[in-house]
Amino acid sequence: MWTSIRTTAEALDDADVLAGLRLRYDLVPGVIRLDGHSGGPMPRTSPARLRRFVQHRWEPRSGRTSGEPEWRREARLAAHALAPLVGSAAGELTVAESTSINLFKALVAAAGLRPGRPVLAVGRDCFGIDRCLAQSAADHIGGRLQLIDAVDDLASLPLEKIAVVALSHVDLRTGAVRDAESITARIHGGGALTLWDLSHSAGALDVDLHRWRADFAIGCGHKFLGGSTTAPSFGFVAERHMATSPTGGLRHPLADGFAGPAATLAAAELRDVLANLDGVPVGALAAKTSGLVELFLERIGEFCPEAAIEVRTAGSPRGAQVCLRHEQAQRIADLLSDRSVLVEFAEPDLIRFNFAPAWLSHVDVWQAAERLHATLHEIA
Repeated sequence: MWTSIRTTAEALDDADVLAGLRLRYDLVPGVIRLDGHSGGPMPRTSPARLRRFVQHRWEPRSGRTSGEPEWRREARLAAHALAPLVGSAAGELTVAESTSINLFKALVAAAGLRPGRPVLAVGRDCFGIDRCLAQSAADHIGGRLQLIDAVDDLASLPLEKIAVVALSHVDLRTGAVRDAESITARIHGGGALTLWDLSHSAGALDVDLHRWRADFAIGCGHKFLGGSTTAPSFGFVAERHMATSPTGGLRHPLADGFAGPAATLAAAELRDVLANLDGVPVGALAAKTSGLVELFLERIGEFCPEAAIEVRTAGSPRGAQVCLRHEQAQRIADLLSDRSVLVEFAEPDLIRFNFAPAWLSHVDVWQAAERLHATLHEIA
């Protein structure tokens, strides 16, 4: 018999220093969002904020003092809001495009910094569209794409030929967090550059691109950052890799070329939702994420110890994601949706539960585990 006590989760919520963040989001009552890919909840917009947005959105162009295009202004403001969450300077970020397009751009830019190294090494655990764009980047530079399963695979590769190694900060197959700082140092030791995908960690884990000495990074604007499905992606290039533009400023290698800019409204929406995290310490977000994951694992461990729970590889810390493998994964995901718990299904047998610290409560997690218990009982 399952003996979990809900009051434990309620007590954790009472002690949660980030509990007030939930009030900044327009949450659908009864729906628990653990999917991560259908866009985050919209921010609650106060009348004053709405008036400011409308005034800016529709102000006559003749009344503006700057010649800066509106979309670029919104993207710049979004970059300023994002920078503290990923440990970068705002000028090192650009907000536009999709994650896959920014991956393509970053791979090409990195290859340009390492002439004579034709190999682009990319983690195999990325999404299929990313692998397609990575292959296109390799074709574009006249090089070769090498898919790798782990950093240890680099030992068997000709390191002197690798221009850049692109990895997700979080292993999507297990939920394990990679030690970005030590891995970056190792890759730099072989003369290659690093490109980190932060889609599954920014806004939920401790991310510090400057401390890592990262060269490039990309990430989506939804998932843990809270943007909608139309939110633009972001790209990071360390200042040391930027060239001086003809006007005297620094030219961001991912700012132009290959595709178009972010839509003005999409960039503005992302900037607005990022404002909900203004002043929130990254360490506090990471600590709450860890607590939510631990609670979930504790609860499901009480009723399904036989389930194949993939959380981490040996010696790796947990991320903001729990992976559950089951031969009826698709059916479980559908039944959970019927119970108002949205999760992420990946073929053929993987379910991912994503824990966003900004808008999830401990009671949400307790209820999700309870509904998972009922679902597994139903299909047994």
